[in-house]
Amino acid sequence: MRKLPFVFAALAAASLALSPRASSAQVFTPTYMAPRPSNDVGIYFDNIGDFGLEGIIRRHYVGNDLGLRVGVVGGDASALMVGGELRSPLSLQTAPLDLALTAGVQAIFGDYDRIGFQGGLSIGHTFVTPGLTITPYIHPRLAFTDDVNDDFNADVFADVGADFALAPNLVIRVGVPLDDKGGSNFGIGLAWHQ
Repeated sequence: MRKLPFVFAALAAASLALSPRASSAQVFTPTYMAPRPSNDVGIYFDNIGDFGLEGIIRRHYVGNDLGLRVGVVGGDASALMVGGELRSPLSLQTAPLDLALTAGVQAIFGDYDRIGFQGGLSIGHTFVTPGLTITPYIHPRLAFTDDVNDDFNADVFADVGADFALAPNLVIRVGVPLDDKGGSNFGIGLAWHQ
């Protein structure tokens, strides 16, 4: 377990170095929203701009998860990222699939101020093995983002991702958008359940 932080840092550095750069004028980072509820704090790296570093705190409250996202975009066009999110797991007897309705708002403040709103459905399943729990998912959503003329445009986004629970309180999260419109094309993070 002592080597885990070094492995995580090496994976994050490699993903940032090898991935194509997205425009810092984009607004959305990967959602990291598997359909299962969580109560955790995490730190996430992605390649929005030259690099993005984002902290996400999520609290389970009355059957829903409420989250707050704060981060920075680094490089030539530095910016501040701020966002909020809601995840509402559904119990529709849809075994073997887990479902959750999602909603979020995210903004970037800097050289190019942007804001976006999105809502969707996270669809996945949790596989449990001794010592490792994996939850792969797909997260399609409808998004509204402002453009340079302050008009809002509708678009469809989707992420694929996975949560890898290595211990009862430690999760590695990976998110990969299926398009090049969202701002980042890869993200990885480490979260601590509370």
